[in-house]
Amino acid sequence: MDKINHKSGLTNGEMRVLKPFVKEPWRTFTLGEIKLASGQKSHHYVYDSLNKFVEKNIIKVEKKGNTNLYKVKNNQEAIGYLSFFEYLTKEQVGIPYKHIAKISGKIKNSYYSMIITGSYADGKKTKKSDIDVVVIIPNSENKKMYETALKEGELMIPEVHGFVFTEHEFYLMLTNKEFNLGKETARKHIIYFGAESYYQILFNALENGFAG
Repeated sequence: MDKINHKSGLTNGEMRVLKPFVKEPWRTFTLGEIKLASGQKSHHYVYDSLNKFVEKNIIKVEKKGNTNLYKVKNNQEAIGYLSFFEYLTKEQVGIPYKHIAKISGKIKNSYYSMIITGSYADGKKTKKSDIDVVVIIPNSENKKMYETALKEGELMIPEVHGFVFTEHEFYLMLTNKEFNLGKETARKHIIYFGAESYYQILFNALENGFAG
């Protein structure tokens, strides 16, 4: 049975239609694309689920000919739902979360984002793959504590490679014209901690030139 999620008031199946918007919040999707990405079998179920998000001011819909086009809105409600979806789905098979948890436990602060990127995030890891982790911290924070915590990862198997950026540095990477680690993180990521802070930066970048 599809369980009702108490925070959202929606079922887990209904929440799954957010999957393509989480992966590419800058894109506009057709109903068929959303159905395929979310793994749902019923066209009608996806349509009704999307309408619930439209009513909640999370998604906007535009009609082009006979086709409905859906795009996530840039507002706090949408950030909240995308962040919650990340929380629901972060425990993916094959990722050694105990390594990430050990590193996170060394950070004596709650105001940061920790994101798994690279091959572990897009499901293309091999036995030789390292785990790439991006940590985004408030502009007022010193990087030293975070960099020290990430050093733990160099002794782990698989090895964890960590990168620390301030919120402003990460924003500048997203809005820069050149391809960089910030853009790669936006395109393939699993958020371990601090999803809402991450989406605040991402949506700000989308308003200022970042297009995926």
